[in-house]
Amino acid sequence: MSTTEDQGNHSPDGLNEASIDALIEAVEDELAELPFVPTSALLDGTARTQMYRRIEGRTLGAVVRVLHVEAITSAPFGTEAA
Repeated sequence: MSTTEDQGNHSPDGLNEASIDALIEAVEDELAELPFVPTSALLDGTARTQMYRRIEGRTLGAVVRVLHVEAITSAPFGTEAA
């Protein structure tokens, strides 16, 4: 029979907090050793252009969502029912 202590330490994939922390630390160490090499998109400016395009799209999308729309009504001619 399992106790409440056993249930608190149970994880379905067999990884506990300590092993996950160790994995994260190993990945961080490995990434720290890699040199930074800019991609061609960073070098030729296309990444910046795409970033500005995404920012502009989000800004315009937010503006369009808040525009108030009213129904267009015709001017009365005097023949309409009151």
